[in-house]
Amino acid sequence: MTIDSDEEALSGIHILVAEDDDNIRNLLTSYLSVSGFSTVSVASGSAALKKLERSKFDMAILDIMLPDVNGLDICAKVREHHQMPILLLTALGEERDRIRGFEVGADDYLVKPFSPRELVARVKAILRRTGSGEGGGTLPKGDNLTPKHLANYPIQMDWACKSARFEERELELTHYEFKILSALTRRPGFVFSRDELLDLLYPSGGSVVPKAVDVHIHNLRNKLGHEGAKLIQTVRGFGYKAAKVENQVPTMLKKHYERP
Repeated sequence: MTIDSDEEALSGIHILVAEDDDNIRNLLTSYLSVSGFSTVSVASGSAALKKLERSKFDMAILDIMLPDVNGLDICAKVREHHQMPILLLTALGEERDRIRGFEVGADDYLVKPFSPRELVARVKAILRRTGSGEGGGTLPKGDNLTPKHLANYPIQMDWACKSARFEERELELTHYEFKILSALTRRPGFVFSRDELLDLLYPSGGSVVPKAVDVHIHNLRNKLGHEGAKLIQTVRGFGYKAAKVENQVPTMLKKHYERP
């Protein structure tokens, strides 16, 4: 194993690993540590919840079949309070199990047996999409589910309720539209490639048409309306981004938001 060149940048990323198999848990923590991450590992669901109540983590890797409290229940509990990235591990490979994982808010899903190198690569990809160190918190952490730097952003996201609002109007979004809008608005100004957005929407892979992202973006803009659509910007030849706005109000919307 070799240490990545970005080890220093990753050293501040704190990851909780909950896996009841001693060999797998030790292997995962070893690979993550050598890759530059800071890790804490536990062997049960109840121990994972205690750690989450006492400490802030930037990401969690949870085995679904944990003793006493399973990984799905932990994931659902976390989603009641914040958007810390979560990767689920399981020996269950059936479609209904994967769907259940995503329904409770998991960011990705890895079926055993898997390569530790693949897991590390997925961890980095998830953190790149969600923003390193921006999604963590303790349990319980109160009712404010919006990161401080997005408190006044024109598009307001409620990640726990899976809802979004623009100009006090609730948007009727599909599951995929909500996931795209969540990713873009979490990191205004950050450009997501079409491949990254496809990976976000269809983490298990499969035959997916790249134009699917363009269709979802088109529908999102229609639902946001003429002014709101300006917040979702195309970066030609690469992908999309949410407008990074001055004082959380973009130039093209300033006149609209100014009070007489």
